[in-house]
Amino acid sequence: MCLYYYDEDRGIAYKITPVKASVVCSDVDSIVVHTDVKVTNLKKEKIRRTLSQLYPSDQYDLDSAKKDFADTMLSRFITGAKKISEQEYQTINSRLEA
Repeated sequence: MCLYYYDEDRGIAYKITPVKASVVCSDVDSIVVHTDVKVTNLKKEKIRRTLSQLYPSDQYDLDSAKKDFADTMLSRFITGAKKISEQEYQTINSRLEA
């Protein structure tokens, strides 16, 4: 289930896929947390980005890494935007694309 946000001041709509986490095995086990973000602005530009971050598995479990990711990196990315419903997103998105 995606999350939707809208920043009225900047005229930007965000569609964010669920945050996912998985363990990466290498010399030192780490947890990679990532999500995909679709951004649509008033200039009808669509931008798709994957946000990701590595967390040390000796300090985080999967859930705490996802929470920290959402509280830090993701919240900084959508600063100033308010959470909206999928219907509101579709309405705003169609208006931005018109």
